[in-house]
Amino acid sequence: AEFFKHKVAGSIIVLVCWSSLDEVNYTKQFSFHGAKVTFSCNASVLDKSSDYHSQGVIYIQQEQHSILDKIKKEHFMHRYKWLLLDDNIPDIISKFRYDADITMLREETDYNTSSFDNATSIQLYDTRRVTFNDVYVHPRDGVSLHEWAYWSHKSGFQVTKGWERIKRRRDVNKYPFRTVVPMGHYSKNTYGGTYTEYLVDPTVHDAILQCGYGAAVLLIEAVNATEVLLPVKNWVSFTENSSIIVKLSSESAELSAGVLRILRKRTDYVDYIMPLWLFSAGFTYLADRESSSNMYVEPFTPSVWWSCLGVGLILALALRVTSMRQKEKDGAYIAVIATWLQQDSDGVPEGMAGRWTFTVLSVCSMLVHAYYTSAIVSALMSTGRGGPKTLRELGDSRYAIASESHDFIKGMIFGVKTNWTDLEYLKRKKMTSRFYMDIKEGVKLIQEGNTAYHSEYHQIYHYLNILSDDDICKMQTIDTIPEKMAWMPTSRRGEWTEILRVAGAWIYETGLAQRLLLRIKEHPPPCRAAMLAERVTFWDVAPLLALTTFGVVASLALLCLEIFVAKYLAR
Repeated sequence: AEFFKHKVAGSIIVLVCWSSLDEVNYTKQFSFHGAKVTFSCNASVLDKSSDYHSQGVIYIQQEQHSILDKIKKEHFMHRYKWLLLDDNIPDIISKFRYDADITMLREETDYNTSSFDNATSIQLYDTRRVTFNDVYVHPRDGVSLHEWAYWSHKSGFQVTKGWERIKRRRDVNKYPFRTVVPMGHYSKNTYGGTYTEYLVDPTVHDAILQCGYGAAVLLIEAVNATEVLLPVKNWVSFTENSSIIVKLSSESAELSAGVLRILRKRTDYVDYIMPLWLFSAGFTYLADRESSSNMYVEPFTPSVWWSCLGVGLILALALRVTSMRQKEKDGAYIAVIATWLQQDSDGVPEGMAGRWTFTVLSVCSMLVHAYYTSAIVSALMSTGRGGPKTLRELGDSRYAIASESHDFIKGMIFGVKTNWTDLEYLKRKKMTSRFYMDIKEGVKLIQEGNTAYHSEYHQIYHYLNILSDDDICKMQTIDTIPEKMAWMPTSRRGEWTEILRVAGAWIYETGLAQRLLLRIKEHPPPCRAAMLAERVTFWDVAPLLALTTFGVVASLALLCLEIFVAKYLAR
C-alpha cells in the first residue's frame, strides 16, 4: 500500500485468479491502509480505468493462468503503476513500452511462484526486508532490473535510488528518433544545397521551420537520442501519408520539427510537448492616410491639458499683478492667450517684474508649442490610416488579393470551404486564377498599393525591406489566423511523450529555447514616425511646470524688490 501511495495511485487493480474468500482476505489488508482494491481475472478490466488518474496494478504470476499475455500494450504507459510478484522477468515485458512504470517485488527470503496460489500465503509482514526493483524496458537493449527502493518493519517504505531511476529514463542511449520535417519553402530549383543544409543555413528565411528543427535537435540531444530525418510534403493534412499528423498518429515517427497550433480535431491524433512559436497569418496592404476629428486633441493627455490651463491662469494673474499701468492689467489675459498661441502681443509691461513675468510666459509657451507640434506631426505620420479593417470590408474595397502558396494556407483557409462567412464572401468576390504567388512577387504588389497579400506574418518580414519609410508607416494588416502559440507535436500517448515533455521543460528552464528564438526570430521593420508618436503625459511636462513655477515665484520676488526700491527712492 505504501508503494502505491508513493506512486500517487488512487485505486489498485489486482490481476489474479483467486477464490472470493482469498480476495476478501487480501482486500482487508489493503483496506487497513486506506487503499481501494479491485480483483479481476480478466485483463479487460484495465479498459475501464480513468484516463485522468494514475492506476495502480498488481500482477501475481500463476502457473495455470497467463493474464499478462492478454494485456494491451497501451496499458503499460506511464499512467499505469505496475507491481509484479514473480520470480523471473516475464519474456513478454521486452515488447512493452519505454515509458512503462513497472516494479518487481523481491523478498530476501526464498519463495517460489507456487506460494502465490492463495492470498493467505502472501504475508510480507514477517519478512526482514522487501526490495522493489525498477524494470527498465528499452526497445533495442531489452529489459534490465535496477534496485530502486525497499520496505522493512523498522523503516517502512524507503526510496534509495530515485535520482538514478530518473537519469536512467532520461537517457535513451542513442536510440534513433524518427523526426518528421516538412519541406516548407525548400526547393532544389531555388536552393543550391541539400535539405539538411537548408534547415541550418542562417541565410535562409524560413524561420518557423528552422526554429522547429532547432528545437527538435535540442530535444534529441537532451534525451541522448540520434536523429533520423523523415521529410514530408504537408503540415496539417489528415489524409495524405506525407504529412506531420499522419506520420505521428501512425507512430511512424517519434517527433516533429514542424510546429502546430492546438486545435480540437488535432488532439485526437497528436500530443503537444513544448510551446515554441507565436503563429499568426493574414493580409498585408498599404492603406491611405485619413485624418480624424480629434487628432488636434490627442497629442496631449487630459492631465497635460488641465496643467496647461492651470499654468495659463497663474501666468495671467502674475502678469496682471506685476503690471504697472491699468492698460497693462486690463490686457493681461489677452496677452497670455496671444503668447500661448504664438501670436504677436503689444502688452509687454514696463516694470522689471512685469517684463520678467512676460519672459517666463514666452519661454513656457514656446516649450509647450514645441511639445505639441512635434507630437501632432508624428501622430499624423503614423496614425489615422484608412483602409478596410475586416475581411468583408476588404472584399468590398478596391484592393485585389493574393496569397503565399503554402499547404496549410490551402488546406485550412483558401482551398477548403469554411464556416467563416466573411472569409467565404471575400473568396467569392476576389479570388482569381493567379491567386497564389511567391512572397517576393507578393511584396512588390503590396508596394504598388493595390493588392492585399496573404501570408504568415513572420515569413514576410524579411522581404519588406524594399518598402520606403512612408510605405512602412502606411502598412496595415487583417488577420485570418490571430496570434496563437504553436507547439512541438509528438505521437498521441506515445512511449516517448513524457520524457520529451520533461526535456522540453528543461530546455525552457535553461534558457536554450529563448536563445533559439532570439537567434531566428525576425521583427517587422519599424515605422520611424511612430517611434515619435507617443502622447505627451504629465510627467513629460513636469520639468517645464517646475521651471515655470520657479519663474513665477521669481517674478513675485522681483515685484517686491521693485516696490521696495520705488518706496525708498520716493523718500
